Amino acid sequence: MHIQHLKTLIAVHDHDSFADAAAALFLTPAAVSQQMRNLEDDLQVTLFDRTTRPPRLNAHGVNIVEQARDVLERFNALSDMARSPGEVAGTLTIGSATGITSALIPRALAALRERHPRLQIRIEEGLTDDLINRVRRRGLDGALITEPIVPMTDMQTLPITTEPLVVVAPKSMTERGWKNILTARPFLRLNRKSGIGALIDVTLRRSGVAVNEAMELDSSESIVGLVTAGLGVGVVPSGRLRGESIARLKTVPFGSPPVRRNVVLIERTSHQRSDLAAILYQELLSLTGGD
Repeated sequence: MHIQHLKTLIAVHDHDSFADAAAALFLTPAAVSQQMRNLEDDLQVTLFDRTTRPPRLNAHGVNIVEQARDVLERFNALSDMARSPGEVAGTLTIGSATGITSALIPRALAALRERHPRLQIRIEEGLTDDLINRVRRRGLDGALITEPIVPMTDMQTLPITTEPLVVVAPKSMTERGWKNILTARPFLRLNRKSGIGALIDVTLRRSGVAVNEAMELDSSESIVGLVTAGLGVGVVPSGRLRGESIARLKTVPFGSPPVRRNVVLIERTSHQRSDLAAILYQELLSLTGGD
C-alpha cells in the first residue's frame, strides 16, 4: 500500500469526484482511477460504487477514508519527529479566507523561509464555512478566518488581529449615517458563507436594517470595484481600501457601536502538528503587533 494512494483516496472523498481530485493533485483522472483500483487490490475490498457516474465511495470506502486520515496524520508526525534535533521542517497546509492571504501571509512566509528553509507552508484559499469543514476533516492543518459568531468547541481558536468594518459608497452620495447610506442604494453583499458575510448579515438583522440586495459576491475587492463604478454600496474590512479607492469612495464605520472582525487561526484541539502551526502563529503575531 502506498501513502500516495491514501492521499488520493482522501482527495476523491473531499472533492466528490475523480476529475476534481485529479485537478487538486495535478494528476490525470485516469491516474486517479488507476490508483484507486490499485488500493482496492491491495486492501482486497471494493471502495466505490461504480454503477454511478462519477463513481461514488460506498459506506466501507467512507470508513476507510477516516482511517486513512489517521494514518497520514501519524505518518506526517513521524516525519516531523525524524528531523534533526532543533531543526524546523515539514509541511503545513493552511487554509485562508479570501483577502486575509494578501494582507498577512506573504510577509510571514518570507520571514519563515529565511529562518527555516526546510519548513514548507501550503496556502489554500476558500470561504470560511468550507475551510472550517476541511480543518474538521483533517484536509487542512489549520485555517486563517474571520472568527465565527458561534464558538466552535472542537477547535482551538488563536487570535491574530482585529480590523474595523466600514460602509463604502460612491463619493457623490449625500446621505449621512451608515443605515441611511446602506438603504439608499442597491446593496452589494459579501457571501454569507464567509466569516465577514455572516457578521454583516447578523449586524443588519439585529439593527433592523432592510437593504435592497443587488448581488452577492465572494470578495471585498469586487465590492470595492463595483461601488467605485457607482453600482451600489457595501460593507468591507477597512484594510481592503488602499490608494486611489480611498480617495474615490465615501466611508463610514459600520454598525452602532462600530463592528470589527477578528482574524484568528483555527486548528483541531487534538492536532498532532501544532508545533509547526505555532511557528506560523508567532510569526503572524509579530507582523500584526500581537503579544
